[in-house]
Amino acid sequence: MTQGVPRLLLSAFLLVWVPANFAAELLSSLPGLAARGASAIIELVTHAAVAALAAAAGIAVRTDRQSALPLAALAVTAAAVAAVQSLYWSFLPRQTMPGDRLPLAGLNVLHAAAWLVYFRRRARSFR
Repeated sequence: MTQGVPRLLLSAFLLVWVPANFAAELLSSLPGLAARGASAIIELVTHAAVAALAAAAGIAVRTDRQSALPLAALAVTAAAVAAVQSLYWSFLPRQTMPGDRLPLAGLNVLHAAAWLVYFRRRARSFR
């Protein structure tokens, strides 16, 4: 799929960053999870699914599987959606200042868009 530095950066993002963010979110949420209710549990389960998808995509990228490109695109998109969702509509505790939400959301969307443009260009080169 990819070669060199982009492959290393993408696999690090998918295999390390996204699961580590979920682990930090889980550890900070566990003490008060019972008080937050079913919505918080559903949110955590959804974020766990995103982390698992990202890890699977990261493994596909590292092992250069045929499914790496579409799986990575799906994982990057899901990670961006989960990040923006957790900034604005979360039932879990967050340490984000209200004025930082829009810039952080913009950076998440821009990061995902850059990877999606990269994937699109890589897909065209294989045709």
